[in-house]
Amino acid sequence: MGRRERGQVIGLDIGTHSIKLVQLSRNKKKWELINLGIMPLKPEAILNNTIVNADSIISAIKNLVDMEKIEIKDTVLSVSGPSVLIKKIKLPFMTEEEIAETVSWEAEQYLPVDIEDIHLDFQVLEKGAFMSDEEGAEFEVLLVAVTREKVEDYTNMVLEAGLNPAIVDVDAFALENSCELNYDTEEAGLLALVDIGASLTKVHLLKDGRTVFAKDVPVGGNLYTKEIEKELGASFEGAEAMKMGEEREGFSKKSVSDIMARTTETIREEIQNALDLFRKENKEDVSKMLLSGGCSLIKGIDQYFSEKLNIPVELSNPFKKIYINEKIFDREYIEEMASLAAVGVGLAMRRLDN
Repeated sequence: MGRRERGQVIGLDIGTHSIKLVQLSRNKKKWELINLGIMPLKPEAILNNTIVNADSIISAIKNLVDMEKIEIKDTVLSVSGPSVLIKKIKLPFMTEEEIAETVSWEAEQYLPVDIEDIHLDFQVLEKGAFMSDEEGAEFEVLLVAVTREKVEDYTNMVLEAGLNPAIVDVDAFALENSCELNYDTEEAGLLALVDIGASLTKVHLLKDGRTVFAKDVPVGGNLYTKEIEKELGASFEGAEAMKMGEEREGFSKKSVSDIMARTTETIREEIQNALDLFRKENKEDVSKMLLSGGCSLIKGIDQYFSEKLNIPVELSNPFKKIYINEKIFDREYIEEMASLAAVGVGLAMRRLDN
């Protein structure tokens, strides 16, 4: 659309089910939506968090860029899944160089590859942590590690599609950025950001506006589809449609409803397990949950989670504080897309000069 600014990028969220593209502009601290698009992927292009059909993904990226008439090449993408480690650890007083050595050892314990094959970073969560060497002093460090293979797999696809993979982020932090733009995270207590994608559910906890826990749970919307296919003998396309509430001739509405209910409970249990893990270590309960991802569009899932988890649950709106020009975008379409765009918005907020 021809609007450019210094350091501007496109956010590209490569999911299991689809690719989401978001472009934002910022002027005087006000964000505006410039481009928003989604391109479905072929079934099983990505399977069990592993790229199976890279060519089809590259083609989908190219088609999406052409469809949205994107001129910018610099791209922010993100990764998630078992090849990504986000862990908060407590350390005694030490220098920054000693921290780097310690977190390298920690990363090797959780990711089954040599340290040379890991991209590693960390952030000290307490200000002034290097300022005190008093006996018994401790501070918290957030460790982030990603296998080089995972990063290269995704950046290579973006390069093949004719774009420049300028920044590689992590889904959890993109969700955090999107949330911090649209919600008052520092006043929300312990806030859970839960994004239910096709193959992964991301559980990310914020306290006082900072990350305190992140976990990728290996269940998502594909589980609904597989259960409907298996139990009712439906095609993939039919199962996908029925998952989203469409009635199909020859299939009992009650049978589909029963499968949906059981599967929702399975996902709810996995989310509960992640929250219990945090509670066990920190003795603290979540005060509110923001729900995003494709499965947040399933009718009534937010109310069900709220009742079963006994906390307020709200559908996340990543465009809540972003200006939408209704001469360009259809408001109803934006509202339908909102739950799918949380990660993409967080990625599009990044800037090359910051």
